Amino acid sequence: MAHEHGAYAVAPWVLYQSADPLRAAHGQAGVDAVIVETPFERVRYEAFLDAIQGLTVTPGMVSSMARQARSSIGFLVYAHSRTDEDHNFLQGFSPGVLILSTGARVPDDQIVRFGPSSDFYDVGTFREQRWVGSITYRFPLRSCDERGRFDFSDPYGHRYDLPFDLSRFR
Repeated sequence: MAHEHGAYAVAPWVLYQSADPLRAAHGQAGVDAVIVETPFERVRYEAFLDAIQGLTVTPGMVSSMARQARSSIGFLVYAHSRTDEDHNFLQGFSPGVLILSTGARVPDDQIVRFGPSSDFYDVGTFREQRWVGSITYRFPLRSCDERGRFDFSDPYGHRYDLPFDLSRFR
């Protein structure tokens, strides 16, 4: 994908997507998508980022990425702010929790925020500037069931309780 300067194909790892991730409602925030970051997908994405920047991705680099990725499962949340003044919105996300099939609750053991950066969203007849970014919640893979729910809240009080089945994702 990177060598052809193509878009990153992530559809097989999408757990949640808003009705139209390129549009926003005036004065409202939203989670645009949630991607399941399996160890395979994490290595795939990191290698893509390196390659798109013109770096040569070697088998040794991929092995190193795989060693770092193999012990966790992640959920990558892409979101936008409510207004162009809310540039700290990523700090307001709650911790993430996995709710396993047994009812056990597993808190995230790592949160990685990326951004935000300024962008524009179509809100009907005009465009509004918003802040966009991502937050990745990582959990120890050894403590995860194949099926469960991923639970978190955005900074505006909207709760997301997303069922997952890891057997769907490579």
